[in-house]
Amino acid sequence: MRNSTAVDDHQNLASKTYLSKAIDVFSEHDLDQLLIHCRRNNAATSVTGALLYHNGYFMQLIEGPLGAINSTYNRIQADSRHEVLSILFEDQISARFFPDWTMGYRAEDDMPSGSLNTIYETARTSTTRFPINDFLLMFGDSN
Repeated sequence: MRNSTAVDDHQNLASKTYLSKAIDVFSEHDLDQLLIHCRRNNAATSVTGALLYHNGYFMQLIEGPLGAINSTYNRIQADSRHEVLSILFEDQISARFFPDWTMGYRAEDDMPSGSLNTIYETARTSTTRFPINDFLLMFGDSN
């Protein structure tokens, strides 16, 4: 979903990427409902980002004002549909990766081969680098 109202506060702009395991498998309907809810909440707080769902796991990058990112992540942590949340990467940023999206989405059927494996492997083995380029490539032609 495009977000034409995202306004950046460059002094407090942050990004957080996490991985979580879903308690139950999400159906297409469940994912649609989740995206509607996320996009509405994100638009209200000037949060943008992208979400991947694969094999019962979510990987999400959220970005926006630091306070809004922390509130959003706290809400995600409290969501009983998740377990085993792990922050993969967080940092202050000077510009958004997804300025036009309240929440971009990529289903496992639409993912470029190799990129997801590279993300998982790098995230698993490196504590200092998140493969943001591979994550971004998964959304190169998404709406």
